[in-house]
Amino acid sequence: MEDFKNAVMAVCIVSAGVCMIENMVSGTRLKSQMKLLLNLTVITVLIASFTKGGISFELPDFPSYNVEYENPQITYADEICRQTAENVSAVLSAQIQSAGINCTEIQTEVNISEDNSIFISRVTISADDFSKASEIVRNSVGNNTEVVNGMG
Repeated sequence: MEDFKNAVMAVCIVSAGVCMIENMVSGTRLKSQMKLLLNLTVITVLIASFTKGGISFELPDFPSYNVEYENPQITYADEICRQTAENVSAVLSAQIQSAGINCTEIQTEVNISEDNSIFISRVTISADDFSKASEIVRNSVGNNTEVVNGMG
């Protein structure tokens, strides 16, 4: 029974291949020659299936990937926070630099509340004149924002 099943599977696979190849060469001058070759291939597979106990087609083992995806909403919110923090840091850095203060680093902490509003909870500044830089930051993002000296 197993041999018969293998023979049928081999014929089905070869027939599907023959059908695909016939469709590709249907408009060419080699149509009749290809049809003869494909028919010979089908006959060879049929004969080989019954004389040698069947031709087995085995697909290689593909590794299974068990990747657990995070909640897309959480990933989206994290990316919004990251991008917003990057943009706010760039704007604050430009404002501090335009005031003539040397600012080496700004790190902005951005959060999203339950009502989906974005707020800046903390800004860490490494600048020569921290008091003036923190004043610029508070004027830009609000007095409720915690401004931390990153220089120590």
